[in-house]
Amino acid sequence: MTQPNLVQLAQTGDATAIAALMNSTLQAIGVTARVAVRDNILHILLESERALAPGPAIAFIQRGLQRLGLMQLSSAYVYSRLPGHPAPNWVEQIDLGSNPPVLTNPFVLSADAEIESARAMANFQQTGAWKRVRLFDLLLLSVPLLVVFSSWQIWSRYLSGSVVSAPTVATKTSPTPSVPKASEAFTKAMTRARRAVKLGETATTRAEWHQAADTWWQAIALLKTVPANASDHPLAQRKIREYQNNLEQLARDKLSATKGGMELLKEITGNIAPKSIVYSGKDLFFAQNMMYRHSITVYDRDYNLVKTIPDTVKLADSGYPQFQGKQQGSPVEAAFSQNGEVAWVSNYQMYGAGLKSSADDICSPANDNEQSFVYRISTRDLQIQRAIQVGAVPKFVATTANQNLVLVSNWCSWDVSVIDSQKNREIRRIQVGPYPRGIAIDSRTNTGYVAIMGGQDIAAIDLKTFTVKWLKGIGPSPRHLNLDPTGDYLYASLNGSGRVAKIALNSGKVVSHTTTGNAPRSMALSPDGQFLYVVNYDSDTVSKIRTQDMKVVQSVQVNPAPIGITYDPKTHQVWVACYSGSILVFQD
Repeated sequence: MTQPNLVQLAQTGDATAIAALMNSTLQAIGVTARVAVRDNILHILLESERALAPGPAIAFIQRGLQRLGLMQLSSAYVYSRLPGHPAPNWVEQIDLGSNPPVLTNPFVLSADAEIESARAMANFQQTGAWKRVRLFDLLLLSVPLLVVFSSWQIWSRYLSGSVVSAPTVATKTSPTPSVPKASEAFTKAMTRARRAVKLGETATTRAEWHQAADTWWQAIALLKTVPANASDHPLAQRKIREYQNNLEQLARDKLSATKGGMELLKEITGNIAPKSIVYSGKDLFFAQNMMYRHSITVYDRDYNLVKTIPDTVKLADSGYPQFQGKQQGSPVEAAFSQNGEVAWVSNYQMYGAGLKSSADDICSPANDNEQSFVYRISTRDLQIQRAIQVGAVPKFVATTANQNLVLVSNWCSWDVSVIDSQKNREIRRIQVGPYPRGIAIDSRTNTGYVAIMGGQDIAAIDLKTFTVKWLKGIGPSPRHLNLDPTGDYLYASLNGSGRVAKIALNSGKVVSHTTTGNAPRSMALSPDGQFLYVVNYDSDTVSKIRTQDMKVVQSVQVNPAPIGITYDPKTHQVWVACYSGSILVFQD
């Protein structure tokens, strides 16, 4: 590669080219530069047998980079280290500025002053002024959050996996010490943390603060997945605590005040009697209108009715030839595949030829209630693709993260159906006890939690072995479940006591309660896990709970019989389904 081409390549931010230009001068005085680029920031590691003077070194690099006229990079971090030492002697940040690009190597020393500067850099001996290691000088500041990161840890853990060195010249140098490679999860978490900081620095609205909080949670969730045997696991655990504190402070200071809290934006009416409302993850909202309207109404983010899906099917077309003609369902709840392309909708009961309409909320397996069906619906064309037979009076539906399994709670047969989503059939029926209802799936532990509304317990189903363990004594009539995004806590609405319970999953015990209203039913959790929204069926209210201390920070009056609720993570809007015939949309 010719010199002008190498310079031109370096001007695009190519780390190998930048290192080659630096080392053409530095290796002559016993210094080797290693270069990496991440997130539009340049990172330069200088290694030499003798400690480098920061002043001359920074002057040399800054002058050269400014002359280079980098097209995309605005700042750089420079690290100095002795061979064999795990930590740097110093870390400095420099601004690159913008200058007209040059055609020759900008790191060539030509002027006498520059030569003297290089000599000073190479001959420097560590003294009291620079003996200290400025390891934690790099701060990430977010209002109102303050997080301290180690600059060196950014290099050694985040960047070391793809650091490049320049081609060497004929000079004797010490071997470069190995640096442990960061785990992929840790790397991604650091990226999320930096983004959270940037969002916090510019946030002024509630939506922007929500976005910052969501990003902090994403960083926490990634850090939770760092393997215990990874070299960065101890640091990940410390960062988890730091970021959780950030989230808690953010919730207290910016998001929980009643002023500026939930505000009604839109009331949707029409030919609806929604039992539930569920966000698809793909900009659509499904309202299930049971047998009172025999439909699923689908809305977009602009509150427009996209389509009314009739619940009429031909069961024979789905492999059930014993049912001839057409049948009708009664949509109750919906769940979506992780990619948002498939909706699974439960039907309270079926109507039509070959079916007996005998379903009731007061029932047991001894009643021999008719088994019902779950519909598989494409979110692309909003057509029912298939019907899958499950138990009697299916209620809640949930899908696993790998999209392989669908769990359905069967109210009257007192069991849980497991559907293989690839085969489109029920593969297992698990007995759990009277009136199973809400389901939450923890993909990290492969556990499906099922609220047993006819008692006080929650079933914990191992989704590999389909064996059942129990969370005992949670409270009267647990109805709906939400899993904290970090996997630490499970929230349960206690329909029989007017309260919501917070359960620590490491112990299986209730650690806190809060009273919301009469008959708390469905719940929705914000993506960052900081707020829980609960509909109180008999009080005609929605409660907003701060999960950190389980305090109700806002209570909003709504239309009669609120029963379903969902959260839009993009707009931070809360959609509430009122059985009485409306959907209310709140901005939070």
